[in-house]
Amino acid sequence: MEQDSKVEEQLRELGKAKFETKIFMHPNGNMERKIFIDGIMLDYSVDVTAYVDALKMGPEYEAAVKADIVRHFTSCVSDMVGRKVTYEEVFNATKTGWI
Repeated sequence: MEQDSKVEEQLRELGKAKFETKIFMHPNGNMERKIFIDGIMLDYSVDVTAYVDALKMGPEYEAAVKADIVRHFTSCVSDMVGRKVTYEEVFNATKTGWI
């Protein structure tokens, strides 16, 4: 256990933040995954209706819409962490628990 706290301390010294995902069940039965960075919930969601409407405009819009979502999402995570992060860093954080 002491080893874990030393590793955590070293990661924090490197500017890393704890990254966790948790699934919540709403009273209506819907499930939702939330991201927590150092225990604080990231306030981010995708407007699914707007996403579907954009895709209806044609397949050429799909890549642009997805790129915009990734850009906005990584910007929000960057703001919480206090430094610029990439999508790859976020993806790796889901595995390591640190960003």
